[in-house]
Amino acid sequence: MAFELHVWGPIGCLPSFDPDCLAAILYLKEMASLSDYVIVRSSNPLLSDDYRLPAVRVNGSVVASGIFDVLRFFKSQGLDPDSDLSPPQKAQNTALLTFISDNFTILSLYIQRLHILHFQEIFRPGLIQLIPFPLQYVAPMLLFTSAKQHIVHIHDIDLTNPDSSLAKENSVPGVFFFKKRAIRYCDVHDTVPKTLVDKINTTSGGASEFSGVLRMLNFACEVLPSIESALGESEGLYLFGEKPRSADFLLLAHSLVETLPKYASPFVKDLIESRYSHVKKYLDDHKDLISINDDDLKVATVDPKDRLTIRNIFRKCMGF
Repeated sequence: MAFELHVWGPIGCLPSFDPDCLAAILYLKEMASLSDYVIVRSSNPLLSDDYRLPAVRVNGSVVASGIFDVLRFFKSQGLDPDSDLSPPQKAQNTALLTFISDNFTILSLYIQRLHILHFQEIFRPGLIQLIPFPLQYVAPMLLFTSAKQHIVHIHDIDLTNPDSSLAKENSVPGVFFFKKRAIRYCDVHDTVPKTLVDKINTTSGGASEFSGVLRMLNFACEVLPSIESALGESEGLYLFGEKPRSADFLLLAHSLVETLPKYASPFVKDLIESRYSHVKKYLDDHKDLISINDDDLKVATVDPKDRLTIRNIFRKCMGF
């Protein structure tokens, strides 16, 4: 019997707004036949015991949740893109998976959920379409808060501390922080082009948002050189030659989310184009992935019992 892959639904042109879910979808599209799986856009993290998507369900039971557990499940089913790598390459692939998950998640969360213009104009309206009434009005702010906590506590990038090294005022993106104030260029990482800073200053929604974007630019400047180096050492289209590996699926998923053309302030895309030629070529070579549609996948209709509703939350809490 085909297994079910439960994911967050689409916002915009991608089949899922969540990079981990998108990575799992890309993985299956490349490695599995349509008879092996069915994708369910339930947008309901309560389906798994640890409240994570993507999640794999077999015969009514969730057997894997979270991107790393899901990838392990795929490999246990014979869907292993890394099987022919040498032991050193497998170790490097694992290290890259961890590096991408830890660091690119920060950029994806900020761009989607903490950048106020992107949150208000793209993410929140899109999420409202995925979740039934009345939770559709609560879920966006819950995910906003969760993203902020993830960034602050896991990577210690303090977006709220007024003693931050980049600014002396609260810089959480929000409608109450539109203060007219500029940040000195010397506060920005020295590899960030001044033209990019000037462009961000004209497209941001206020000084606090400008501040937050510059913090993420500094972070991106610490993260992207490692990927640039790995791609520079590769002799093929992917991180390890001519075939995509598990690290490629995660990297492509985050990169597609972070460089969507519809963003009002595409600072990661602009930074890549101005400073990281190998990363730019990598994304250009695989930009067709952004046009994945349902004809390329096996997508099932969501069962009402799998939707994120108050009734199903009650059933989950009561254990039936």
